[in-house]
Amino acid sequence: MGAAAATAGAGAHAELDLCNPATARAVARRAGLGLKRSLGQNLLVDRAVGEALVDALDPGPLDEVYEIGPGIGTLTSALSHRAARVVAVELDQACLRALEITQHRHPNVVAVHGDALRTTAADLGLGPGYLAAGNIPYNLTGALLQRLLEAEPPPRRAVLLVQREVAARLDAAAGDWSLSTLAVRSLAGVERLGDVPPAAFTPVPAVHSSILRLTPCPLLGPAERAAVLALARRTFTMRRKTLRHGVTYALDGDGLRAVAVLAAAGIDPGRRPGSLGLEEWRALATAVAQEGDRRQAGSACGRSGGSSPVRSEE
Repeated sequence: MGAAAATAGAGAHAELDLCNPATARAVARRAGLGLKRSLGQNLLVDRAVGEALVDALDPGPLDEVYEIGPGIGTLTSALSHRAARVVAVELDQACLRALEITQHRHPNVVAVHGDALRTTAADLGLGPGYLAAGNIPYNLTGALLQRLLEAEPPPRRAVLLVQREVAARLDAAAGDWSLSTLAVRSLAGVERLGDVPPAAFTPVPAVHSSILRLTPCPLLGPAERAAVLALARRTFTMRRKTLRHGVTYALDGDGLRAVAVLAAAGIDPGRRPGSLGLEEWRALATAVAQEGDRRQAGSACGRSGGSSPVRSEE
């Protein structure tokens, strides 16, 4: 992984106003950044939104911040004024050139050439308790959230700009969960803090965004979470069907077994997958595992319980 440190040049000019759309576009042009909507290259140019993001993250003077996809550095600059150190990971070389232009007055900013889907906190020299922030490309949101929350260690807190529909799904009330809701909520508390209009970016995207705050707090152990997600993943393929159908599919078509495990978990088979909360998924996965153990034990007893023919004495 190559690193391009944004060093503290002596420049006499005032700090660039990256919330001015004309200035942001000029920096992008100078760095050779094309700003393609198809790649999610939408620069934040709304000062109030940037301040809201930083306030929600609430970095202190001793905190280190991992910024995902800094772009030309709008959020980076705001973070640098409050954090001890900002480590900004960027894959696009043009963005790295832009950061050299915009961050030379901030000695506590380090721009790193890398892929956030492969980079670890240890790679960046971040210790336990670091914070994370970023304006996340919409097409990578799921993979980036998984990478961030499953990291060892995960950030103490993360504040991200994501597509509004994604934020609504992850912050959904009980009864309206998706597989992604379950995957994230099993690892972190989720707060949707506010929505952001398309006009807050340049170029203007076709969708609204939301500010999402995540507070990692795993509620399942790794093995238990893997079992829950394996069951839920197959069940959610029939999300519009009842649990009787979805769990039957998850258990390879064994309808009698599906009814039995639903009853053992105390869950109405007429409900749908999205209506279950985390504790109900945990109960259902436990019932499936226990029923499988009983079947395996019964099968073992059956194999060993037969008697051998005894030769009669003459």
